[in-house]
Amino acid sequence: MTNASRIQPLHTGHYTMPAEGERLASDRIVVTAFLIEHPRGLFLFDTGGTLAHRSAVAKHSPLDFPPITEVLRRHGVAAGDVKLVANCHFHADHAGGNHHFPGVPIFTQRHEVEHARTTDDFTDLPSVVDFTGAAIEELDGEAEPLPGIRIVPTPGHTPGHQSVVVETREGRVVLAGQADSFSSDYARHRYSHELSLKGEAHGPYPEWIARFQELDPWRVYFAHDRAHWQRDAFEPFG
Repeated sequence: MTNASRIQPLHTGHYTMPAEGERLASDRIVVTAFLIEHPRGLFLFDTGGTLAHRSAVAKHSPLDFPPITEVLRRHGVAAGDVKLVANCHFHADHAGGNHHFPGVPIFTQRHEVEHARTTDDFTDLPSVVDFTGAAIEELDGEAEPLPGIRIVPTPGHTPGHQSVVVETREGRVVLAGQADSFSSDYARHRYSHELSLKGEAHGPYPEWIARFQELDPWRVYFAHDRAHWQRDAFEPFG
């Protein structure tokens, strides 16, 4: 596979859910970005968090968001080595390090840019999109910025949420971002979709699940879960 890539998960920090009134109250939530080593250069999916979004910091403390430059350095990569960037969405825990990549194309859905600019306190715009040298590439749907890397809209968590599909030597992998927060959510939604195709009673599922089924990924990773979904583990139940 000429354009096969290698994927390196990057632990970019964690935050704490509020103690009351939220799912997973007081839990620490991991935040993961992904470095894609493509034959034509390094592609970074998500850029870690920022402490500049003051209301988010107050709501989710204690938290820890080291600069993405430091995270990359731990893996032997300089920020200047990154050729392309995409964000699953513009919340500050996923796109807060964008400003470390002036002049680097940052792929996002047009709906996400519009939502960020028109929604009060959605993110920290100077860190995410309004920084000197920002090279935001607005997409309207699917795109293939490099051979073997496809961006797929997965709206729900935000209107412009997107995921990245990567061809690797082991098989097709989806970096789902926060399309679903946890692998268990994805497994449940996938099964609900399968039941619906059979005309059986089923639970709710997001519309983008059908596209994932078409893509038939071998593995799916999530931004807030150290666990992943893997097709082989579920084949006996098919």
